[in-house]
Amino acid sequence: MLNREPDYYNILQVHHDAEKDVIDAAYRCLSKMYHPDLNRAPLASERMKEINMAYRVIGNEALREEYHKAWMQRNAWKTLSERETAGWRAVENKEACDAYGMLDSFFRETMNEKWEDAYRRLTHSDRESVDYIAFLEWKQAVHAVYRLGNYHINYFRKYNNCRYGGKVYPKIYHFIVRVTELQQVTGQIAESSSHKYVAADGGALRVCLGSSDLGPVTEKFRKLALMIPRASDPSDVYVKAINKIDAGTGALTREGWIEEAERELHRSRRYGSRLCLGAFGFAPQLSADGALHGEETLEKNMAYVSAFLSKHIRKTDVLGRCSDLALALLFPETTPRDGKRALEKLAGLLEADDCIRANFPCRISAAVRRPAANGGAAETLSALLKKVGVKSRA
Repeated sequence: MLNREPDYYNILQVHHDAEKDVIDAAYRCLSKMYHPDLNRAPLASERMKEINMAYRVIGNEALREEYHKAWMQRNAWKTLSERETAGWRAVENKEACDAYGMLDSFFRETMNEKWEDAYRRLTHSDRESVDYIAFLEWKQAVHAVYRLGNYHINYFRKYNNCRYGGKVYPKIYHFIVRVTELQQVTGQIAESSSHKYVAADGGALRVCLGSSDLGPVTEKFRKLALMIPRASDPSDVYVKAINKIDAGTGALTREGWIEEAERELHRSRRYGSRLCLGAFGFAPQLSADGALHGEETLEKNMAYVSAFLSKHIRKTDVLGRCSDLALALLFPETTPRDGKRALEKLAGLLEADDCIRANFPCRISAAVRRPAANGGAAETLSALLKKVGVKSRA
């Protein structure tokens, strides 16, 4: 992959070692934040396309494995000075770098629920004050309320002969950690910062816990966990929203587009406003060797066409991908005659685009109609797709 490859981990706000369920949860929450049905901001649609593309890769185990190898090649070789520009502050020496690595390992193990490994990284004093069972109960209680998705560690400074948690250490390294978490109670993604310390302890570097009694904190998070709705899985809401977005193009799926069209149709009939529906069908031409476009090429071409149309339609118009080779358009406050003119203009722009002509030579068909007096959006769409010569996508 090229160095220009988007950082899909960064787009989904997850760590590169995040478990699959963390990636899934991040995708669901970001979809809720940027789904066009829920967020009408001008850039929300573009952001949703990026989120869909990122999840399509790192949400798939096979594709993630391939992407992760390339990601590591692009990021693992960075020198210290380059890391500084990415968030470090003038790390003083190798031991400070090792302290950073110790804290990074602690957070990575916490994120992946490797509690015992994380516990072993604590100072001797902390492990004497807090046994593993208390540590485990604390971590599990917090985990039930907050799911760690990503973190950024920034070096702050070093202290010599410093007292922390009732013990004096010869060296303590101070870090500021910014974390991105999924709040299980609210379903929101939140960012926060905290101060963390790594001490030179008995000839090794270890993470300072800073607390000798985790009981009150554990109980607090257990009570918060009881506030999480249990009657139904909150992820169902997010999954339903996700299913309304076509992963390849970022446009609405057939289901999502029909739902939007039905709402507009109801509004039109209630207030007597104008409305028409349109569709484009694309019939790819055979290549010189008589072969059709492969699935991957087809998806890229349809994504380009979708983005192209999105730039040339009105903000009130709604685009949907209702078949592998068809796109539907909802035209509020538009007569069928004006809708036909709009489709003809858009078809002309598509046919004149150099990129489409070079990479996606095809015959473009267009049709427009107003739903019948007692007809619905799904029925009208089926008739449109039949007219442009393609089958509906289920």
